[in-house]
Amino acid sequence: MARIHVEHAWVEFPVAIARSHQSKQAATGGMIDSARGVVTALQDVTFDLREGDRLGLIGHNGAGKSTMLRLLAGCYPPTRGRIHVDGRISTLFNTTPGLSLNGTGRENVLICGLHLGLTRAQIAARMDEIIDFAELGDYIDLPVRIYSSGMLTRLAFAIATSVDPEILLLDEGLATGDAKFAHRAEKRMSELVTRSSILVIASHSEALIANMCTRCVMLEHGRIVAEGSADTLVENYRNAVIEAARADDQHGLRQAYVLANDMAKRGELPPPELEEQGLRYALQLQPDDIAMWQRLGKVITTQGKPLPADIEMRLLIATLQNDPSRADIAGRLDVLIRESDSNIPLKMRDEAKALLRA
Repeated sequence: MARIHVEHAWVEFPVAIARSHQSKQAATGGMIDSARGVVTALQDVTFDLREGDRLGLIGHNGAGKSTMLRLLAGCYPPTRGRIHVDGRISTLFNTTPGLSLNGTGRENVLICGLHLGLTRAQIAARMDEIIDFAELGDYIDLPVRIYSSGMLTRLAFAIATSVDPEILLLDEGLATGDAKFAHRAEKRMSELVTRSSILVIASHSEALIANMCTRCVMLEHGRIVAEGSADTLVENYRNAVIEAARADDQHGLRQAYVLANDMAKRGELPPPELEEQGLRYALQLQPDDIAMWQRLGKVITTQGKPLPADIEMRLLIATLQNDPSRADIAGRLDVLIRESDSNIPLKMRDEAKALLRA
């Protein structure tokens, strides 16, 4: 029976670090330890997978998802702890293992198939099916260097998904080609996952993880920070980040910024509360970005919350600077100056007064 057992595993990479650099945690990636000259990509990871398990790895860019896949595949040995694997592993980190541009499509089916762990007999038995799926016609016997990018993707995907894995390690970066090809590719990928005894997939897509996986772990700077079902895990983690950010915890604010940005990059709309905290962190980095202040004001008011005086004053100043004739804005700004509390920075208060005197 297929099984993966990981016990207190660490993955550390030796690097040359200037003596003047201090050990620190960057916004993404692992811990930089200048004293030992290493970057810790995974820290004290423990979990157990058995037949039928479908594990999703989620987290920000640099959280350790790809490193985890490569640890399980045996590409990276643990520097501490141990890992034990029962079963044949198939890795789909990219779709072109062993691809030779000078070889024909048919020759590459053989070469790439061998790289994926298939025997020559297995490749011969699947050759026609792979070629039919790729739909390359007579091009299958021509060098792949003359293929278009779409043709190359079709061939590579057809080869990569022809395996019968016991343990499938999948990176979401697996390409599927053009829109016409995507539907058949999605079905073929689903069949591949069904044939595997254990699946581990790294993805930014919470929807994909929820649909494909029975379990999920959240990675942050190489550590497992949460584990459970995908939907509840993501919601609970977001709520924890938002609460920390509301309390002005810098780590919480930064994580809100990372989570909101990752969602936006995937074309998803971040929850307003998460976006609000992410914008607060972003404005620490770019305090003079008026468009960002305006976005923050809109996000706050759409939640039905009152606009804090300092944010309102900054927006009023920007509006009045653009249009000095706005008497209504000047009047409201005057009221804010007289009624606002000490939370408004003195510099901003002075800027507002100077604007009204102009």
